[in-house]
Amino acid sequence: MGRATGRLPGQLARHAAFALAAGTAGALAASLATLALDAASALPARFPWLLFALPLLGAASIGLFKLLGLPLGAQPGSVVEDVRDDGRVPLALAPAALAGTLFTVAGGGSAGATATSLAMSSSAASALGRLARVEPLAAPGARAPRRGWTAACGMAAAFSALFGAPLAGAAFALELVRFDGAVARHLPAVLTASLAAWIVSLPLAGGYALPAAAPPDASWRAGALCLLVGLASAAAGTVFGWSLRALRRAFGRARAHPALVAAAGGALICALVLAFGWQRFEGSGLALLADAFAGDAGPFDFAAKALLTVVTLGFGFKGGEVMPALSVGALLGASCAGLIGAAPPFAAAMGAAAFLAAAARCPLAAVLLAGEAFGWAAAPWAALAVLPAYLGSVDVGMFGRGITAWRTRSRAARGQREDRRRGRGR
Repeated sequence: MGRATGRLPGQLARHAAFALAAGTAGALAASLATLALDAASALPARFPWLLFALPLLGAASIGLFKLLGLPLGAQPGSVVEDVRDDGRVPLALAPAALAGTLFTVAGGGSAGATATSLAMSSSAASALGRLARVEPLAAPGARAPRRGWTAACGMAAAFSALFGAPLAGAAFALELVRFDGAVARHLPAVLTASLAAWIVSLPLAGGYALPAAAPPDASWRAGALCLLVGLASAAAGTVFGWSLRALRRAFGRARAHPALVAAAGGALICALVLAFGWQRFEGSGLALLADAFAGDAGPFDFAAKALLTVVTLGFGFKGGEVMPALSVGALLGASCAGLIGAAPPFAAAMGAAAFLAAAARCPLAAVLLAGEAFGWAAAPWAALAVLPAYLGSVDVGMFGRGITAWRTRSRAARGQREDRRRGRGR
């Protein structure tokens, strides 16, 4: 006992040094991913024929994953499942996720850099943890220490650097792993990595600067808008998350080769874009988000962006879901503003937070992101929109089920223990 206590200060010092290194790596990964994505996003406008190459680019990304020994159906966001399962995040996922996302966006697919940054940063943090031999804080009575917390530090760092939101970054990582005890015990390290990434990212180029949105004076209309946006986000977020998960499951079970499925998806995207003139819905959606805040969005733009994103990522194309989800939410919020005559910037901000909470199952991160991005005066309004969005939506999100999945498993485990206890009593 005394030996373990004596080792604790040195262990905590190693954790702090690791968190600083992971935060730095996360900031660099976020900057690289967004700058590369910006360059790729400009290509479809300069070379419209790239849209016809999208099927080949989709097949190429599948081939790259096979070449690097990665699961063909893996997405940059698959790192979340690796952390939940305490699996090792492969180092090869970083270059594969970046290259795959660039292929998607260069050809006109709808995807962002957030999940790509998460994959790159988590992969780097996991490798740093193994290289430095950082030992986890094991729970009392634990059979084997879990090491997924190092990748969680990378996830928090990437989110923090992308949006300039260190508190939201830490909360996002915790919510994605469903407040797993092995990660929660390392909350100081996760928060340190998130803060370090935010500081390091300040002088760097890249990242996503969300538009400003001044909160209104307290009024019944503002409250009604938040509730309306929340309920609309609950319905739309459920459809979005369920559709994306269903298509991805179908992709994994398809008898055809994954490269052929991705090529078919690319042909479908090409047909949709050409048939409806949806060129502006390509890419991450950052420009659409700006349109929503400016009041220049159409009433059904959110549906077009959501559909193009689901088809892109559901058919095996690589890329991130978070930035497209924020743009869908902002467009949805702006549409709700027109119904009751509210200010578009505020409605778009509430829509972005509420839709993220519903589609990604991360209500705490959504409220904190609103506070850090739009000012803390907006946080109570965001909470009012997030609450119905999260509680009113089905627990099937972009990254799987949320904290309720952990509660369900806990109740099932307690039930099994009670059954065994009764059996011994007989």
